[in-house]
Formats: sequence, structure tokens, C-alpha cells
Amino acid sequence: MQGLSKLFLPLIIVSLALSACQSQDPFVLASHSSSVSEAPQSRSGLYAPGYARVDGDVPPEAVADYFSVGNSLIRFPYYMDGRLTFAVKYKDAAAVSLWMSSQQGDEPDQMKHYTGTDWYWITYSVPSGATLQYHYIIKTSQDERLTLRDPLNRAVSATAPYESLWSVELDKGAARLEYLEVLYEIPGKEKPAGYAPPALRKVLVFVPPAYDKSPGEAYPVLYMQDGQNAWDSSTANYGGWKTDRVLKDLIGSGRVRPALVVSIFNSSYRSEEYAGAGFAAAGRPGGARAAEIAAYYRDWVITVLKPLIDKTYRTLSDRSYTGVIGSSYGGTVAIYWSLSRPDVFGLAAALSYAPGYEQNLTGGMTSLCRDQYLPTIASQKIAYPRIWLDCGQSGLDKTLAPFVSALDGVLREAHYEASPDYHFELFPGADHNEAAWYRRLPAILEFLLRP
Repeated sequence: MQGLSKLFLPLIIVSLALSACQSQDPFVLASHSSSVSEAPQSRSGLYAPGYARVDGDVPPEAVADYFSVGNSLIRFPYYMDGRLTFAVKYKDAAAVSLWMSSQQGDEPDQMKHYTGTDWYWITYSVPSGATLQYHYIIKTSQDERLTLRDPLNRAVSATAPYESLWSVELDKGAARLEYLEVLYEIPGKEKPAGYAPPALRKVLVFVPPAYDKSPGEAYPVLYMQDGQNAWDSSTANYGGWKTDRVLKDLIGSGRVRPALVVSIFNSSYRSEEYAGAGFAAAGRPGGARAAEIAAYYRDWVITVLKPLIDKTYRTLSDRSYTGVIGSSYGGTVAIYWSLSRPDVFGLAAALSYAPGYEQNLTGGMTSLCRDQYLPTIASQKIAYPRIWLDCGQSGLDKTLAPFVSALDGVLREAHYEASPDYHFELFPGADHNEAAWYRRLPAILEFLLRP
């Protein structure tokens, strides 16, 4: 595994996920027979209707040219005239196989080695409208078996475990999700004592429709908290927001301008990263350390993740096109980031804002906004961020509603009033869950991304 890390993991890892397959590897064919003397029967090479492996020892001409000299016009998987070629480069592999969702056998298909190179390839005929999830299985010279998300294709499915995704529609400019893993370090800055999150932060990026076909267009960016909950419900801890579906519908109907959404997965330090500044202001034990953790997470997004996104994608990087969205403690992040760094985040949506550990309606994050953040914005004459603030009135949200209303009062005293740049609402019957936030999401995105 260490050798694999050296081969594929630079400081910033884009679109690559590796995991060792143990003895329970689902791609290992289980031995079974109807009699003691009968050999196990392989069921490889069985596919869904319309799919078939293309025999032959030579890849398509354009692919062979890419293997030999490189060709920036080729994108993998390579699709032409109903035939789809997968390719992956892996040094010193003993064998490389491909699993894809259209296979109906028990074994992945072994790929062919392109002689004299480290490339492996395989070609299929596929039906019109094909959509495939897939990954590679590497057998190393040390007899390790490793799964590999396609390093040549950033597109992934919306459902865990975020398999590499290909479809004819993607080639036509459909919206997609892309998977990143980014080193969670700020150069030159140490993490707070005892703060040891994973070295790599998982991120999913929603790329809007026609992104590749509109090379002159740049896009707003929304940074979304609890990123594993942002997409299809099967990926989420408590159900999903289905943000990709909602945005595609809104963009298609012209109700919002196309935008990128960067969803950042949370960590085991979620409480401190999201609400730590409020913990400190409320006098919570350990609050000073929690505030340092919250500041580190915010500053990592500003100094590491945002520059990477702005470099990798065509973005409108100005504050007026950069936003943050979150619910519960994620809503606290939205308020914290936008009001403590309004020079970076000019858009914010705080759903079911949960300041955390406040003993009264004016403590914690609310007091920071009143006593520090809002006066600083006024004194520096920075434009106030556009803010959506809300809460339900059922279940846990019923408990939170007075705190959300208190923050609304602080915002109104400082500057905010019902306008195109401020929206406050309490939702009767809405509880503290993803299903409720999903129902509010279309209106929120229209508020933040109006054409």
C-alpha cells in the first residue's frame, strides 16, 4: 500500500481513492461445485443486454496513439461509434481488471497490457444512453489486491462509495460530481494541540451542465458543510439533500444561474470545527481550543481549498460569488464564516442555526456577531453578506427557534432587514432533519444564485 501511495498520492490528490481488499474481496470468485470432481465455473464475460466485450489485441487507433506519444484530445473512458475503451496506467502491476455495473458475472474482466508501456486497456460495445459505474482492481507484483478509482476520470456517482462514473450524457455536457481528496494542512501553521483529523479531506464538487461546452464562462461557488449528506440519500448519515438533482432542475428552468458546489465531508471533530468559536464565547470548558480548531478549519478552506478550486475550475472568485451553506452546526459555520470573513464569503445560508452551548439567548455565536463581527464589518465599510437564516418549529428545531430568532434580532439591529439580501423564516411543522432542509433548498438556492 505504501508503494501505491508513492505512485499516486501527491500533496493534493485529485479524483483518486484506494483501499486494500482483504479476503472478503467481492471480486474473488468463490469456489463452488455441484460435485466433488466438478471444477468451479467462471461467470466472467456476462453483461447486461446491449453490452459486449470487443475481442482483439489492438486498441482503437486514437487510444494506441495516446499510449505511445500522448494526445491531449483523448479523454478516458474513450467513446467512439458505440464503443467504449477503458484505460489505466499502473507501474509494475502483475494484472489489472475492470469491474463495471453492467457486468452480470461474478468476476471482473481482465484488461490487456499494452506492450512496452504501463498501460492496460479494454473495449466494449455499449448501447445508446449507457451509464456505467466502475473501478479497477490492481494485482501488484507483491500479490496485493487493491481497488482504484479511475485517476483519468474525476466524475463519480452520487451514491457511496462514489464509484467512477461514465455516461453518454456526460460527454454531451451533463452535470456531474467530481471527487477530490485534499491534504488537510495549512502550510506554515500548526494544528491546535490534540487536534488530529485525517490527513486528507474528502470533497465532492458539483460541476454544472454545459461546463465543458462553455469554456468562456466562470461560475459562482458555494461551499457546503456535512458534504456526505449533500447528495443522494444513500450516501448520507441521515438522508440526503439531493443538491445535484435540485440544482440541475433549477438551472434547467432558468431559476438560478449555474454554479459549482463544493461539499466538504465532516470529521470526528465536527462540533469543534463547526461551532468552536461559539463554544469559546459561551464559556464552554475547552472552548479556547475549540475556537482554535474552528479557525483552523475556516482558514484551511480560505487558504488551501478555495485556491485549489479556483485554480482547478473556472470560478468567479470574488466574495459576491462565494458562499457557504450548512444546517444545524453547519448553519453556525455559515454565520461564522460569512460574518468573520465577509471579505471572502459574501453569500450564506444557515438552516436550523444551532449556536451550541448557549446558556441564554445572547451568548455564544450570537454575542460574537453582535459584539465583534457586525461592528467590524460596519467599521471597515465592507458590504454585508447576503444571508438566509431559518429554523423549523417542530422537534429539536422548536428548541432552537428562540436562538435563531435572537440572532435575527441582532442582525436587524445592525443592518439587516427583509430584502433581496436578507431572508429570515420560521417553518411551522419542520423538524431538524435533511428531509426538511431538502424541501427548503430550492428557495435557498434561488435566493443565493438569482440570475
